[in-house]
Amino acid sequence: MNQIEFIPLIEPATKKDKKSEIIPSATHLRNTIEWDIFQKKEIEKNYLNFPEPILNGTSLYRLFDISLEDIERVINLHIGDTNINKSISLFGGYAISKNGTIELFPQCCGLLEEIQLWKNILKDDFQEFYLAEGHPSPFITKRGNEIVIYCKDDSEPFYPTTIQEEIRLDYKETKTALIKLISELTAFSEKLNSLSAKFRTENLSNIMIWGNNEGE
Repeated sequence: MNQIEFIPLIEPATKKDKKSEIIPSATHLRNTIEWDIFQKKEIEKNYLNFPEPILNGTSLYRLFDISLEDIERVINLHIGDTNINKSISLFGGYAISKNGTIELFPQCCGLLEEIQLWKNILKDDFQEFYLAEGHPSPFITKRGNEIVIYCKDDSEPFYPTTIQEEIRLDYKETKTALIKLISELTAFSEKLNSLSAKFRTENLSNIMIWGNNEGE
């Protein structure tokens, strides 16, 4: 039996200053060490006690490891001067790990509200789907007793480049992992909603996690 886990991740915004304009050479992929150092400095300027990224070379952080004080800062930087009730959810998404190895990462512009799309797999006869917000988007379908996630896009590579083009997971194990994630997000939502009054909204988690939809 395999251990499947959905891991909620966010990509936090940072407020730039003059030093932020001096960026490392090349891309994050080609100059990972210097970009990681740069990102760490940016995070330290904006947050109190942020965790390490889930993987070197990424700007993705485990949602559940972030303190409520830093989550408040994340949201303030995320919304800027936007009306909170018109905001999209936090940038990020859901990694999937199998036996401790991450098989799939959120892609560029992914959102936490993609949980609403992942819920499709709770139905045994679900219709195949894409994750509509991020790019490139994996294509998720079911073949027999397996979930099959296709990660191939002719116009844009998936990140990191070590991701397999075809990821196969046991359907029942994946469904169980998703149910666990929903339960964990629901518990975290209660914690997040303690900040609702500060942001002058009734249900902060519905906006920042669930995408203006009711949580489970």
